[in-house]
Amino acid sequence: MKFREVNHSIPKVDGRGLLKGASAYTDDLAVESALIIKLLRSPYAFAKIKSINTKKALKVEGIECILTYKDVPRIPITRAGQGYPEPSPKDKFILDNYVRYVGDEVAIVAGTTEKVVDDAIKLIEVDYEVLEPVLDFEKAIGHKSIIHPEKEIYTMFPMGLDVKNNVACSYMDTMIVGDVEKTLEECEFVVSERYYTHAQQQTAMEPHTSTAYIDVQERLNIITSTQNPYHTRRIIGEALNKPLRDIRVYKPRIGGGFGAKQQVHNDLFKAIVTLKTGKPSKCFYTRKEVNESTFTRHQMRIDVQLGADKEGNLKAFDMQILSNTGAYGEHSLTTFMVAGSKLLPMYNKAKALRFEGK
Repeated sequence: MKFREVNHSIPKVDGRGLLKGASAYTDDLAVESALIIKLLRSPYAFAKIKSINTKKALKVEGIECILTYKDVPRIPITRAGQGYPEPSPKDKFILDNYVRYVGDEVAIVAGTTEKVVDDAIKLIEVDYEVLEPVLDFEKAIGHKSIIHPEKEIYTMFPMGLDVKNNVACSYMDTMIVGDVEKTLEECEFVVSERYYTHAQQQTAMEPHTSTAYIDVQERLNIITSTQNPYHTRRIIGEALNKPLRDIRVYKPRIGGGFGAKQQVHNDLFKAIVTLKTGKPSKCFYTRKEVNESTFTRHQMRIDVQLGADKEGNLKAFDMQILSNTGAYGEHSLTTFMVAGSKLLPMYNKAKALRFEGK
């Protein structure tokens, strides 16, 4: 039997264009006159901005605008591009008067060239009140430093947010089958171990890049290297208090993502600059910014207790996870839930199962 498709070499639809170097990626599609956006970033892991002075920087020729937390809407969002209602606490603002990690955004600077923007950033004067950071996720619960003291943050449904204890979410006393303690006592063999997984940086070939312009219908158009254009559109609309009908998000070819582009990163910055100035703008992260100021896969501590009979059949499975979601709670619930939901079905013949985490 002969097939039209099976066992045949099928040319990649966009392969020829990519090999010829045709414009395909976000930076290729940005207009040449687009304003260049860069961020002044925090040198501290945890600090409060006492004052910020941009007067000298604004005098640099070619600077179009400089925005601080005083100049942007204060609407709590989550940058995580997920389902809706969102399973992440809304604990992030476009800019805030608190910075929570080295590389957190302090000011948005837009100008005609990269050089004038770099020059202006050096002239911004910031007075910080340096606070004690939480650097060890195993010591975060009950730490004297409360990372999110703001009152506006919330969740769209109960997920165990405990701001006073630096807990973004928790999943306790819910995923339990059978009597775990009793079954473990009855097992001939019990093994208890603690494991750690490290944070991982995905490192796509194309860094986080986005560009924006206003079209003839006065809609905000966003071209961005993202894995979730629909969520990006919704999050931008929420953060800027702008109707979705006035926002278009276009996802061209992306040079890798691996989950790192399943969030909103620099999209908000160029969106608000374009709305403020009426001019096209673009923001592209350096490799240093990608490593320092975007997301990683979450570091975890995993405690596992297994009980088996003398034939080696697993009878009890107990899994407790502590997940390091970092300074903000994006993907906090989803990430550690997946760690359990992908594993537990393999042990569906066990007599007792329990999965919990924070």
